[in-house]
Amino acid sequence: MTSTMSFAHRRAGHCGSGSLRDLLEFEGLDYGRGPLTEEMVFGLAGGLGFFYAPDPSWAPPFYLVGRTDDLERDIADVLDADLEVKESDDAEQGWAWASEQLAAGRPAMVRADIAELEYLRVKMSNTRHAILVVRHDPEAGVVWIADNDRDELVACSLKSLAAARTSSGFPSPNRNATYVYRWPDQLPDLRVAVTRALTRAVDNMTGAVVSVGDLPGASGLAGVDAFVSGYERWPDDLPDALLPAAMSGLWVFIVKAGTGGAMFRSLHAGFLREAGELLDDSSLRALADHYDRLSAAWVALGDCAKTGSHRDGIALARQVGELEHAGVALMTQMA
Repeated sequence: MTSTMSFAHRRAGHCGSGSLRDLLEFEGLDYGRGPLTEEMVFGLAGGLGFFYAPDPSWAPPFYLVGRTDDLERDIADVLDADLEVKESDDAEQGWAWASEQLAAGRPAMVRADIAELEYLRVKMSNTRHAILVVRHDPEAGVVWIADNDRDELVACSLKSLAAARTSSGFPSPNRNATYVYRWPDQLPDLRVAVTRALTRAVDNMTGAVVSVGDLPGASGLAGVDAFVSGYERWPDDLPDALLPAAMSGLWVFIVKAGTGGAMFRSLHAGFLREAGELLDDSSLRALADHYDRLSAAWVALGDCAKTGSHRDGIALARQVGELEHAGVALMTQMA
């Protein structure tokens, strides 16, 4: 074995925040009450975001995601870590970077296309999937991976991992992206970190358009508004044959696609509640209650989508839009 490191892994609601949670526990970094939860890590990364890109040539005819594309990068700024993101189209170079991390006794955080990971057995391409390579058996040509979708480490062939890391699938080539973190000896003051994270989340929702994989679309609150208005027009704008696919896809994007079950809003709510408890801050707890309501609205919209009830979802989509705007206004007052 290249590495025999002691490593704790837990199933998570989302790949990026789950991998970062595992990394921070491995480094022994927390706020004195044991390992950080995934919700806390998602929030400290300033992970809340929104991106909507409609395209009738896709199946489903749009792409929707409720996190920022830079979650894995932004956590370094919030927590005073150094980060180098290495990228190359050369699979051998990509594996060399991962191997260097393993040889140094650290897990390697990499991006991989879920369609190419043999243990997942899925057909849908997503090159933005973050995983941790934890161990390697060079003689067997096998690595062990910590994946948010699995309770335990899972074996994967080097061939499958290489294909997943060099994929040119949707939404963009992942180019063997390898995240090399240099964590501080201790985390910054919690109040400072929470303020930084809220500022980041507000910027994600109000700043310039930030694309995912260079897709043309709208981000932040403008993306929310585009989604709500687009949803209302689906029966008129989409061919009859595409509306069922759009509704089915909407349920997946809200509930199933590694979103924590509620378009990432429940992860953000959990962060706010934990931060409020640790800091004894009633404003943070009240903000958590708001994002609980927003999470419930998203889930209710997902339920309508699952049953194909577009008309029943119109009022819910509008409610989602109103709660999204109100949540950002509340965060702005605290950031």
